[in-house]
Amino acid sequence: MSDNAPQYQHFIPQFILKNFGHPYKCPKAPASGSKCKKHHHEKGKYPDDPVVNCLELLPEAYKIEELSVQRVCGLVDMYTDQSPNAHLPRELEGKFSRLEGKTSVVIRKIIGAHQRGEGKVILTRTQQTVLRKFVYLLNQRGSGFFKTFNCNSINEYKNNDRDLLEEFMDRHGIQRPLDVWLGALSAIIDLDMSVTANWQQTLKSTVYCGLFLHFVENITEFWMSFCTPSSEDQGFILSDTGSHVYEGPTVDFQDKATGEFLCLAPRFHLFAPISPRLMIVLRCQHLPEPHEDNNPEIKAMRQLQREIEIDLIYGPGTTSILEDLPVHKAINSYSTLVNGIWTKRPGWDEQLRQTDTFSFPFFKISTRHARIINGLLLDHAFHGLTVIFNKKTAFLDLLEWFLTEPCEVGKRLGGEHHAEQMRYLTRLTALMHAEGRNISLRTTNKPVSNHLDIESYKNQNNTAARWLEGLDKSPADKEEAKDSREQGHDAKIDANQQSKVDLQDEPDEERNNIEDHPIELDPTAKFGDGSRDDQLVAMIYEMLAYRWALPDLGPKIMLRAQVTPENVNESCVMLRIWLINGQLDRNTELPGTDRQERLLRRYQLQQSPILFWLFLKQCRYLIWKSELKEAKTGDVFPGEGPEDEYLNEMTTVEPHDLNIKMWKAINRDIALSRKLGEELSPAELTSPNASEFSTQHQSMRAIKDVLD
Repeated sequence: MSDNAPQYQHFIPQFILKNFGHPYKCPKAPASGSKCKKHHHEKGKYPDDPVVNCLELLPEAYKIEELSVQRVCGLVDMYTDQSPNAHLPRELEGKFSRLEGKTSVVIRKIIGAHQRGEGKVILTRTQQTVLRKFVYLLNQRGSGFFKTFNCNSINEYKNNDRDLLEEFMDRHGIQRPLDVWLGALSAIIDLDMSVTANWQQTLKSTVYCGLFLHFVENITEFWMSFCTPSSEDQGFILSDTGSHVYEGPTVDFQDKATGEFLCLAPRFHLFAPISPRLMIVLRCQHLPEPHEDNNPEIKAMRQLQREIEIDLIYGPGTTSILEDLPVHKAINSYSTLVNGIWTKRPGWDEQLRQTDTFSFPFFKISTRHARIINGLLLDHAFHGLTVIFNKKTAFLDLLEWFLTEPCEVGKRLGGEHHAEQMRYLTRLTALMHAEGRNISLRTTNKPVSNHLDIESYKNQNNTAARWLEGLDKSPADKEEAKDSREQGHDAKIDANQQSKVDLQDEPDEERNNIEDHPIELDPTAKFGDGSRDDQLVAMIYEMLAYRWALPDLGPKIMLRAQVTPENVNESCVMLRIWLINGQLDRNTELPGTDRQERLLRRYQLQQSPILFWLFLKQCRYLIWKSELKEAKTGDVFPGEGPEDEYLNEMTTVEPHDLNIKMWKAINRDIALSRKLGEELSPAELTSPNASEFSTQHQSMRAIKDVLD
């Protein structure tokens, strides 16, 4: 084939498809096993060629068909670099081929152990890393991401993170969104994730932040298990959208003004079928893990983290439909179980190695659990074109259960895709009738909330994401980023794509995962030291973004030289982060009480004087609102203070020194107004009752309810 000829490129590799396949038998062959020489055959469907049973979701009707593994779950030239200056247009396809070669060896080992009736399979750290990277790329390389990024210019890009993507493209001289996606795939394939590699920092410096965060979340926030149906009559299906399916209850919003939809959901499980009898299940670290939960300290810390990350935004008691899935983490070679609790293996030198091994059991799951997993894949299959299955009768039984079950797994209609879902379910029902299954479809409607200004929510998240990302940059980098931002458009970013903000100055590559770390977690490792606090604070901030009130600082503030609306937004972020740190300091369950002190030093060192001055004005506004509530002041925010005198020194005094002077000035002023003879601590300046200040009442009360 010519190098320039179109090439069909799979997003689900053929070695996976073949696990679901069988040799093609020509229906016109004169006898079983004989060759059919005279009959014309489609390409890839000659006798004994590998084929798969498929439900094709065609626009005109749905039908069951045998398809060649060569021509299913792929697109033409989806990984080909078609830019004019591409030296090796199919370099990425070659990289995928080499990764798939390594992964196929690992998956053959897993399937072989299962077929031999072994209760577990043992993988080295290197094999596990290859598999985790492959499973992530199954998610990232699919048709959905391709359609999103397949644009020749940023003007054609339709996702909500367009402005952030445009800034990244401008910084790196990239012309097409597609090249951002292709570059990220290539960088992840090439990424060294060995125990000595600083892989997060390496990737963060080269890959678009939305894709970087997506990858880090997948690797660090989930752990891997292998599941098999306990019933021999059951099997897993493989849909062309299945690698995109996250399990978790969804909450739908629609903006009353614009009609725009937003769907938020916790991510509890992710699925990757590798054969009809084996499913890779990635399980969220917030869910129960029996061995870790035998340690009361770890269990309590998990519960606290779950309350903050899940309950605070989705409501108390938000659970996974697979909460009771009978799985646990792999058993590594440097740990042992003592009375059901992980401990270090005697003699271990605490050095992680590529030769470390991990014992993964094959978990036999019930019919109910297997149906739920398959049902989730079916419920989202309307986004794609193909559902692959092993045996037709078992598949029709599954469809009958799915279409008639009482909407516990899916078929909840509402939100942006209501009409598409209904059309999909109606056509599935028609297919079942054609197959002689006289069933009645059961669906339900789910509520859609109109109590969210989606545009404002996204803009606030966008401002927060930029500001938080900039905390670990040098002042020069930040000024460059600011110049780039001022040339861009208004921020619009989907909150789901910013669910994790990484602020680690020195990223911890291992992240409390028993596949890598053996034993009990020290509470200070999670909450008590710098970068971990940053992660927690950023997480809380984004959970509460839609609740924050925007202050009106008045024209005197806004008319100051060099003050922009963006400056005001960033100062709002600074204040909210400040208040969250204060709440964490006051929580007795968390070690450490100097978060605000450390944050103040960072603000003084890293922020420009105009931004730090606006932050101080936000503090003044908060205090004024508190005094207004107590009828101790007038109803117009005065805003002035001795810190204003230093604005004229911005060009003559070092920014760090100027910020310190402004802090001392406002501190003395407020201390005098309260008739105190000494300076106030950071906590005293904007508290003792930060949660009661009317401007931030709802948000800070929500934090307090969770943390106290």
